[in-house]
Amino acid sequence: MIAVLLAAALAAGAPGDAAVETPTRTLTATSTSTSNPTSTATATFTTTEGPGDRSARLAAANQEYLGGDFAAAVRGYDALLAEGWESPTLHVNLGNARLRMGKRGLAAASYTRALRLDPGDADARANLALARAGNVDRVLGAETRPVLARLAERISDRAAAGLFAALWLALWAALTARRFTARGARALLAAAAVTSALGASAAGALLAAKAAARRTPAAVVIAPSTSVREAPEEALKPAFDLHEGTEVRVLDVRGAAVRIRLDNGLEGWVAARDLEPV
Repeated sequence: MIAVLLAAALAAGAPGDAAVETPTRTLTATSTSTSNPTSTATATFTTTEGPGDRSARLAAANQEYLGGDFAAAVRGYDALLAEGWESPTLHVNLGNARLRMGKRGLAAASYTRALRLDPGDADARANLALARAGNVDRVLGAETRPVLARLAERISDRAAAGLFAALWLALWAALTARRFTARGARALLAAAAVTSALGASAAGALLAAKAAARRTPAAVVIAPSTSVREAPEEALKPAFDLHEGTEVRVLDVRGAAVRIRLDNGLEGWVAARDLEPV
């Protein structure tokens, strides 16, 4: 396991703005490290070897971050993610390095990915709010999202699937036990079966909400600004502009153009190069 000092600050802030440091984190890995948080984001690491060289590369990326070479840290974290080694903390580390480089849009994308893996990650949620604090765009008239959709964002895929499976098994266990139980206890088992059925239905609706969200995936604007047009052709006059850090929903992709929707229902086409899918 490796404990990593995480720090994030608004890159667009004034020179006197205070840095914001997140608590020490634990990464599911094969190394062990300790850090001593300070205002200058320095730390001392001790590392134990694990299978392969990922442990050493992770420690090297952490040291680059703590040494202030955030670009090198980003390259190190990106390389690990490219190999399929994914975890909430690795995304948070990458987001912190990106934020230090002034790339708020990419940082927000990293924090959002961390929350997809672990909706309960308090550091990722706090740092995402920090990254969004510098957003220029304020979406007026945003539609209130259904409670189920908001709940789906707070529960991981694994937890939702596990809840559904447990309640489904409980339902059939109660029905089976009822067949072989004395008449006096059948009413209790019937009540347990009904409760399990209702719970399984709710969990199934939660899984359906998560599937619906995946059909319109989210993306974050990573360019300083991007023009939104009524059609894919870039020769058209822009209808309005969006700025770095704004989150959108992806409806369609056509070549180098992406059709997006804002939370208030506004739709349009933007250049794919200006978005980072999450």
